Amino acid sequence: MKKFFLLLTLPFLLAGCNDDNDTPKPEQKADMTVMAYLVADASSIEDDIWTNIAAMYDGLADMTKPATLLVYWDGSGSYDEWGHPVILRYECDGRGNINGQKQLLEDATVEEVVALAEVVKEYPSQLSVEKGVMTQVLKDMISFSSTSKIGLIAASHGSAWTNSIYMSRSLTRSFGQDGKGTDNTMLIKDMADAMKATGRKFDFLLFDACFMGTAEVCYDLKDAADYQIASVMEVPAYGFPYENSIKYLYEGTVEGYKNICQAYIDFYKQRYENGRQAWGTIALVDSKEMLNLANATKSEIVKHKDALADFDVDDMQEYGKQGGSDIAYDLGELVSRLNGGSIPQAFAAQLDKTVLYKGCLEIASPPSYAVDAANYCGLGIYIPMEYRDEWNQFFKTIDWYTAAGWNEVTFSWDF
Repeated sequence: MKKFFLLLTLPFLLAGCNDDNDTPKPEQKADMTVMAYLVADASSIEDDIWTNIAAMYDGLADMTKPATLLVYWDGSGSYDEWGHPVILRYECDGRGNINGQKQLLEDATVEEVVALAEVVKEYPSQLSVEKGVMTQVLKDMISFSSTSKIGLIAASHGSAWTNSIYMSRSLTRSFGQDGKGTDNTMLIKDMADAMKATGRKFDFLLFDACFMGTAEVCYDLKDAADYQIASVMEVPAYGFPYENSIKYLYEGTVEGYKNICQAYIDFYKQRYENGRQAWGTIALVDSKEMLNLANATKSEIVKHKDALADFDVDDMQEYGKQGGSDIAYDLGELVSRLNGGSIPQAFAAQLDKTVLYKGCLEIASPPSYAVDAANYCGLGIYIPMEYRDEWNQFFKTIDWYTAAGWNEVTFSWDF
């Protein structure tokens, strides 16, 4: 009887084993597309941004699941073979293959990496900082993606919330310069409108760019992306260490966004320890909290508007280190000074809800770029001052000016 039972059950056992071995595992699909909008035409950092493409490619090696990387490149033609803007696509299968080929070694040149890209779109020469152009390019990039989540990296020259690139810098970068002429820039409000005109809200916006970690910028972009990653000071020309951190963006989670911020700080700390120039700040901002932060800021500004009428910024933490004097002071430190040296509990709580991660280098090279962590809240803020009349007039046109209550301050000088 035992033998008969065994004969009956053996085929079923074998069939079960065969099913497990023969049934193919469902193919994984990418669920996040990272789009990089790289504007480097005749820029002083064109070679650095060009090199970032290879760093992003190298970073795909760490992926254990499929991932899509789309790169919009607008260069001068000095490095690329096209001489006009293009969209490049890289598809990683999570098993070491990119665009159907085994990944190149880490020391592969940018040219070798670019040669493996799929050129999915070419454009005639155009100003990539024009609102309509950016909207169309982003729409095109989205059309080449099939994922439910999409994030954006933006890299170029620029000047935070201001309306022109006024700083001479050969070793830093910020957003919005196309060509040698400084007039070819993009207002942050126009950038926000361009992103929103695509018809979708981005999961994240990462600025590989100077001075974007300000309340004014983040407020303008609050409806364009769920989360914003930015530095309030100059970003070193090397930019983000994509080779060991882009993988975190594909997680599409707050924890992943925190991890890329931490990787950024760790990278520049290591560079400093290796005797190289290194400095930096980085913050992760929850866009949906920016309106609440504006309201909390307005409460403080209106409450202390008499003190702000002739406010002294001497000895405050200032973030423009290389010609960007006065572009941003620390928001938390401002509120602290207005309240006798401590931040009110309610305002501190709102800051914590808004800034989900903040990191900085307290020792740096050059030494003047070091940041006092005790007075670093993650976000900068412009404080109107008498001798910055041109800035003041433009400041009155941005949304943060009214949202944060600056319009209710009567300054002791003509504003």
